[in-house]
Amino acid sequence: MIDEDELDEVEEGLVDLAMRGWRTLDEHPLDPRSKRVQLEHNELSTLPKTIGTLEFMWKLDVSHNRLEALPRTIGKCTRLRILNVDHNYLEDIPKELGSCFFLEELNAEHNSLVTVPASLGSLQQLRELRLKHNRLETLPVEIGGLDTLEVLDCSENDQLAMVPQKLRDDSEMVKFVIRLHYDTLRHITQIKENYKDVKDALQRQEHANLRLRDAIEQCKADKEAIIESLVPDEVADTCTVS
Repeated sequence: MIDEDELDEVEEGLVDLAMRGWRTLDEHPLDPRSKRVQLEHNELSTLPKTIGTLEFMWKLDVSHNRLEALPRTIGKCTRLRILNVDHNYLEDIPKELGSCFFLEELNAEHNSLVTVPASLGSLQQLRELRLKHNRLETLPVEIGGLDTLEVLDCSENDQLAMVPQKLRDDSEMVKFVIRLHYDTLRHITQIKENYKDVKDALQRQEHANLRLRDAIEQCKADKEAIIESLVPDEVADTCTVS
C-alpha cells in the first residue's frame, strides 16, 4: 500500500509514484480514492486490471514506461479527462477507451501504434489527440466527427498517407500539425518528382552522349576508310610523275 508520507497527497487525490523504478504495481495497489495518478518514468510493462476501479480518477500519466498494452478495464474510468501514455511500446489502444466520454486529452506519442480504434469517435469532449511518431497507416473516419478536436498531431508517421476527409476540409477544426504532416508529404513528393525529372534528364543526356560517341567513332572509321582508299592512287600518281 501507499506509505504514510503519501497519505496527505491521497486525501487531495494526488498519487505521485513517478520515478520509482517499479516494474509492477502488484505490491503497490492504488487507493480507490485516487484522482490524479502519476506513474511516469518507471519500468512498468503492464497495468493491473484493477485500474478500472479508480472511479474518481480524472488524470492518469503512465508515460515513459515499458507498456505494451493497456487493460481493457481502462474503459471503466469514466471520469478520466487526461490520459498520457507517450513513450511506451503500445501497439494498439483498447476500444473500451471510447467509453471514457469525458476524455479531453490523449497523448500516445512515441509508441508503435498502427491505427487507433474507431470508438475514439465517441469522445465528444476530446480536444487534443497526439499520435506523433508511431507507425500509423490509417486513421478511422470516425475521428473526423470530433467537433471539439483542436489538436491532432499525426506527424512522423511515415506510412500514414491519408486522414479523414472532414479533417482535411474543415479549416476551423485542427491543425497546424495536420497541415505540417501534409506539407511534409507534399515536400517529399516534390523532392521525389524533382529527383525523377533530374534522373530522366540525366538519362536523356547519357543517351545523347552515347549517340554522339557512336557518331564520332563512325566518323573516325569513315575517315580511315577514305584515307585507305586514297593512298594507293596518290602513290601511283607520284610514281608516274617521276
